[in-house]
Amino acid sequence: MTLSNLKNHAHFTDTQAMDDATRNHIDAHSKELNKTDKAILESIRLHSVSQCATKLLVKTIADEVGKSKLTVRRSLSKLVRLNIIDRISTYRPINVGQGASILSIRPFISQNDTPEMTPREVVVKPTVPTVEKVINEGVSSSFITNKPKQSLHDTFAPQQSLYNRFKSILSNSTGDIALASKLFGIYKAQTIRMQLFEIHADKGQLFEILAIQALQITTQATKKKKIKSLTGYYDGVLRELISKTLFGDVFKEFSVEPDFKLCTH
Repeated sequence: MTLSNLKNHAHFTDTQAMDDATRNHIDAHSKELNKTDKAILESIRLHSVSQCATKLLVKTIADEVGKSKLTVRRSLSKLVRLNIIDRISTYRPINVGQGASILSIRPFISQNDTPEMTPREVVVKPTVPTVEKVINEGVSSSFITNKPKQSLHDTFAPQQSLYNRFKSILSNSTGDIALASKLFGIYKAQTIRMQLFEIHADKGQLFEILAIQALQITTQATKKKKIKSLTGYYDGVLRELISKTLFGDVFKEFSVEPDFKLCTH
């Protein structure tokens, strides 16, 4: 990202105003903010000195404040919730992990003033990830990574519901539309549990993307080998996609990467 683009996310044009807002935020939320929250906010402020906004990896902040990446994510969510910062998160393919976040300190607005802006915590759509094990078993990587071109007509066309997309994919591949309800139920069961956690509550769109990718991988696999249970296979693929997308960077902290196995029974 260029410096000019980074400036587009800044709320200030000079560092002094940003510093004043930071101090006011800390004073106003002294009871809500702990030492870690304040240290992370200070890290963001220091990195924002030149452009009044910055782009940082969670790992970079974690190393600076001496805390885990999970603690940093929780603290960033709190700072967004308290209207102290804006955060735009990005995702890279699952074998790389979560990308850097664009972070900017917001102007301080006292309780007596009428807020002019709402806090932003945006998740940029991930690029379509790959599942290494499935590819090694014969699923084309180009099928997973290439996105279909969208025409101007498609841009304004009504969007299919996720369930109807399930039926459409099955109709064009296995022909067994009756499986749609079972596979959709597996998707709901896995993702509803995840969204009960505050840190994943805003990832509905991401889960839908992974659900479709898992279904595409599953139907493509049927062309390469005999699968006894499509529901079991889909459950395993979706579980692996979700795990690697959300926690791939956590696994990299261990010397031995956990062994994910796809259910083929």
